[in-house]
Amino acid sequence: MQWVLKARGTGVLSALIMGTATVTLAATLLTTVTRLRMHEVRDSLLANSEKSEDLRNLTLLSRVSLINQRAMAGGRESASAYKQEAESALIAIRQSRRQDREIPVLDRATVPLLNGFNRLMGLPRLKVGKTPEQDLVLDLAFQFESYREYAKAARGYDVFIGEFKLTDDERDFALLHRGFCRAMLNQFDGALADFESVAVRKNSRNAEVASRLASFLKTLQARIRFIESVADPAKRGELYYNAAAYLKAIENFSRVDKNKQNDKIRFLTARALEETGNKDQAVAIYRQLVSTKGNSAFAVNANRRMYLLGTFLGNDASLARESKKNSETVVKDKEFMSTVTHLEKSATKLHEEAAKDEQAKSAEMASVQKLVLPEAPPVQPAAKQAEPEQKIPEVVNPPVKKSEPPAAPNLRNEKVAKQAEKLTEQKKQQLIKKQAQKIDKLTMADGNVFYGVIYKEDAQRVFLYSVLGNLELDKSNITKREKVEGNRALK
Repeated sequence: MQWVLKARGTGVLSALIMGTATVTLAATLLTTVTRLRMHEVRDSLLANSEKSEDLRNLTLLSRVSLINQRAMAGGRESASAYKQEAESALIAIRQSRRQDREIPVLDRATVPLLNGFNRLMGLPRLKVGKTPEQDLVLDLAFQFESYREYAKAARGYDVFIGEFKLTDDERDFALLHRGFCRAMLNQFDGALADFESVAVRKNSRNAEVASRLASFLKTLQARIRFIESVADPAKRGELYYNAAAYLKAIENFSRVDKNKQNDKIRFLTARALEETGNKDQAVAIYRQLVSTKGNSAFAVNANRRMYLLGTFLGNDASLARESKKNSETVVKDKEFMSTVTHLEKSATKLHEEAAKDEQAKSAEMASVQKLVLPEAPPVQPAAKQAEPEQKIPEVVNPPVKKSEPPAAPNLRNEKVAKQAEKLTEQKKQQLIKKQAQKIDKLTMADGNVFYGVIYKEDAQRVFLYSVLGNLELDKSNITKREKVEGNRALK
């Protein structure tokens, strides 16, 4: 006890007690501050993720709103709708990749320390840095959806739902967007099942959006049932277009005699092609309308669509420049351009950032692309016909030969197929039937079937000469390829 009395007399004990109290208090404060900071960063990251999903849902609802406006307007396009579409697309571009760079550097540096506390406290781990594979799959699916490549997007959401362990909110979000893609592919039963499976979970933050989309789809189905009773293919195609049944619209417009196809049918055909991801074919029709119709309403809107495809719905600077030049010299549409060009700088910057992001994650994205889009089966070469055995002819006076019609040109030659593009639909059909080999039958994921002659293909696309003209079809949308007799298929 003497050392205690001695320490008390010299003041060391008091200093020791005060030092211990100070360290304890400091440690408590540090722990408290760290925990508060941990919760702050975690809430910030969760809020960032929720904000991303909410904004993606906003673009989805905006698309639905535009479809309904179009139906109410009888297919008439308006400058205000185009501006709304540009603004919605701008959000979609921003949300096509998760914006990890928006998280402050200090927060990134703090995360490893905070994750140590998270582990001790049993809290979820904060994810910053390398994007998890499931997020990359979701980003890719949403990117396909934004660019109207609905079959690819639906497959991406299939992988996201089927391959990863998800929270209820993550699953609901994917179901919403897969349902919309299915609806755009005319797969209404599957789409409605996706929407209703989310809507029944009343505590889901996506339930209200799901209910609105289910209502939209039921209204769409009712319109389509009525449309099927309309006899005129031109009118039926227009009604299908207004009901967002774009594939059916294209099918019906193709049945209208070429000589009776007016500018409205051509424009709506291009719009339906655009809405189904066939941008190049749509642009070709838009260019034709602009070059031949001057400042007519259809030429003006065709040029506006080209501008949107070059800036907000795609990243094609040359197409955007072409459209802006047309607005000054051909269609005289400076007023519309002035209302949307202020948004173009943001879109250009975001496209550049997305390109850099994709380049930085090229290896990750390549593996995800392979996961979402399986490789197409190798194309089987056409069986070579055996040459008949040559016999020595008998020495007889040959009968006078009747002049035979010239052989049909080989449509499997790309140059020949492009030259024959200008023929009428009836002559195209006759030419396809005359091919020496069987013609190609392609069954698509959406149920459509195309007959014709494949004249070219690459890793992603098949180029088909058909009675509808030269079609460019995405291999990922082809579910079955067959060879059939031309006379039997084209009646």
